[in-house]
Amino acid sequence: MTASAARAVNRGRFPWAPDDPTRMQRAGVALVIGVAAAALNYFRASEKSGMSDFTPLWYAARMLSHGQNPYLLIGPHLTIDTPTPLVYPAPAFVSILPFTFLTFHVAGAVFVFVSTVLLAWGVTRDGWHRLPMFPSVAFLTSAQLAQWSILMTASVFIPVIALVAIAKPQASLPIIGSTSSRRAVYAASIGGVMLVAISFILLPEWPKEWWRLVGSTDYFVPPIMRIGGPLVALVLLRWRRREAWLIFIAACLPQTWYPYNGLLLLAVAATYREACVLSLFSSASWMAVYLFV
Repeated sequence: MTASAARAVNRGRFPWAPDDPTRMQRAGVALVIGVAAAALNYFRASEKSGMSDFTPLWYAARMLSHGQNPYLLIGPHLTIDTPTPLVYPAPAFVSILPFTFLTFHVAGAVFVFVSTVLLAWGVTRDGWHRLPMFPSVAFLTSAQLAQWSILMTASVFIPVIALVAIAKPQASLPIIGSTSSRRAVYAASIGGVMLVAISFILLPEWPKEWWRLVGSTDYFVPPIMRIGGPLVALVLLRWRRREAWLIFIAACLPQTWYPYNGLLLLAVAATYREACVLSLFSSASWMAVYLFV
């Protein structure tokens, strides 16, 4: 048996092609998925006048660059009226600054495209077997809403993306805390220092404002504290595996209940069968919640 055939067997026999893609094939697949995800975001946002979860970040970055305090201007019944307060740390706004040269509608689609291309490129680095994560509810909602979860999940496979890890700490800490890659830790450290420094220059008082808004919310709850959540700790029976720590740390950090937060967990699949089961059952559970709860 050849080395590539052996790898294919170990990954659960990917059914439609040899599980040993070339760089050109990976790039082609990544671009196709990226375009599809960007189109999904663009047309979905069009139904809401171009608005998505990315829009408040875009406005915040613009305000920050003009010397304004976005925490006082974005939120329920404020200048930019949004359903929830602006609970992202200011370094997240700094990382969005390159997108402010586009309209917020186009910027959201471009953000989804870049994030998805990086994720698709990363998950195929050792085979096609993780592709079932893309038709999952977790990914589709992430693309529709232009959520950070796509880019954060990509950093599991492309360590340099951890440069922007501080933009969404509850999504990046499980990755940094469970990784065996020094490059990811270095990237997170260097990127964090740079983004925090720039954010302090642009808005010195941001930690106080951010913490005030975070303290006013009650929908960020660690999954381990929800019904059945303590059972997640059983993953530590496999404590030598980094995937166990990724799941456990993610369960201990405050999260909302929305399905895009589960995209990171789909990255733990090691075979095609595991990827299918995770994608199918996670999607089915969210659909059941949506329809019946």
